[in-house]
Amino acid sequence: MREILSNIGAAFIGGVILNIMPCVLPVLTMKVFHVVKKAQDDPGSNRKHGIAYATGIIATFVAFAVLIISLRGAIGLQFQWGQQYSKPQFLSAIVCLMYVFGLNALGVFEITIGMGGGEARGGYMGSVVNGVVASVMSTPCSAPFLGAAATYALGANSAWWQTLLMFSFIGIGLAFPFVFISFVPAASKILPKPGEWMESFKQLMGFTLLAAAAFYFRPLQKQLTIDASNSFLFFLLAVGMALWAQQKFGGFEHGALRRWTVRGAITVATIGAGYGLIDFTPPPRAVSKDDSEAVVENGHIKWAAFDSARLDAELTRGRPVFVDFTADWCANCKTNDKLFIETEQIRSDLSKSNILPMKVDLTTDEAQEEMEPLMRKLGRAAIPIYVVYYPDKTYDLLPESITTDMLSRALGKASAKHPSDSFKPALPRVAAPLPCAASSASSDKPASAPPGEQKAPSP
Repeated sequence: MREILSNIGAAFIGGVILNIMPCVLPVLTMKVFHVVKKAQDDPGSNRKHGIAYATGIIATFVAFAVLIISLRGAIGLQFQWGQQYSKPQFLSAIVCLMYVFGLNALGVFEITIGMGGGEARGGYMGSVVNGVVASVMSTPCSAPFLGAAATYALGANSAWWQTLLMFSFIGIGLAFPFVFISFVPAASKILPKPGEWMESFKQLMGFTLLAAAAFYFRPLQKQLTIDASNSFLFFLLAVGMALWAQQKFGGFEHGALRRWTVRGAITVATIGAGYGLIDFTPPPRAVSKDDSEAVVENGHIKWAAFDSARLDAELTRGRPVFVDFTADWCANCKTNDKLFIETEQIRSDLSKSNILPMKVDLTTDEAQEEMEPLMRKLGRAAIPIYVVYYPDKTYDLLPESITTDMLSRALGKASAKHPSDSFKPALPRVAAPLPCAASSASSDKPASAPPGEQKAPSP
């Protein structure tokens, strides 16, 4: 019971923190914008929008849980948090969605159910849609506390009701801040008063949504060929032109016949553009042959691509390895990398210790499937994951939210136990088909211990 309650608390707090993550913040900001706009006119309507927004979020997380429970029970399929972002079909839909919402906020076209919550009767359904969007956008982010809750919910040994309970409380936590603002008058009073600034603010938020589309287009480029990526950009252009044309030539100021004729023609043209331009052909897999000893080059950490054979070889020769599990769609991973990892302190620590920095890139679906066993042995169901492997087949697993000092201490500890002058000469490597090194470096116990605690090797 104590374990369940602690994970429920972690799920709720993690859901609350998700609101300030780059994945969700643009959606939440637009909803708060709607509260500011309507706060003095109709507080009762705001409460209903809060309920509608929460309904969309909780219903979506329950749907996630039901899907996971069904597939896990039917075919034994296991999931990782944010795994769907490794699929180009899903990621391209997210890019298109953020692009369309951005154009809407910038005034290129108007929709009744949109990021602002809509107007009149249709507005409540708009808030439900916003909740669904916020839920989908939250999945690539792993906030503090959320990693433990997600691992508990997605574990192979979790009962169906545990998975459903964890996902429900993540949704409740995600919905809580907006519902609180909607229901508590005192919270609404601290918000700025409506004025002309709101239109400029709405347009600014439109640019943040376009920035979100650009952010998610980057990992999409890794999942597609260059030609397919460029074609998708032209498809986005076609979608933008279609939305502009619908507003220009088929708006509500025109008759019903003209509106539906224009909409029909634009729908056919957009489908045709999608058929001709959308291509999900994956790129050829790159093979890294760089076995050099350098760990810092040209003022940056020189990451080695993950290779289970090299990991085994480096550990065998007495060299610790720092492994970073990341993906281009993971905003938390990118933030940690810029603020806490790619720093002068960590570069200095790596240069002095000669610990090998190795990166597991989970941007593509193929990489997700290959690395899933390794993540499961570490007891994690979400990225980022930071782990220092020791030559004696133990490891230090760091938390999702790291600091430079935390990582520096972990590297220092590994260097003290295994100094670089004790490394044996490197031996020629033989490629291995599967990431087997983790099996000898993992623990039978859940990997939730604080950084610095060693894990016993598997028998």
